[in-house]
Amino acid sequence: MKDLGFGNRLASIKPDNEPENEIPDHKIDEVAQRHGFTSREPTQKIVRRKEAEPSANLNIRPPISTYNRFVQWAIDNKLSYPEALKELMDRAKVD
Repeated sequence: MKDLGFGNRLASIKPDNEPENEIPDHKIDEVAQRHGFTSREPTQKIVRRKEAEPSANLNIRPPISTYNRFVQWAIDNKLSYPEALKELMDRAKVD
């Protein structure tokens, strides 16, 4: 390898051993906001309700009369279709 003449000087460079002063994030955010910077952190999505467990698709093709009864019952009880299905299964004691 070719010696470019600064190898000894590079070897003498040592990192600082002094710990950096930790500035809390909220202080940095305050200064940035005063100077017109906007946050790059993603906006949090507001979620109405959290799912208790993962969901799955259920596709069925009941007769229209059965479908209409189910939908009307869900509407009357102010339930979503998954909630209505769960309620009916709970009432039927289906495990």
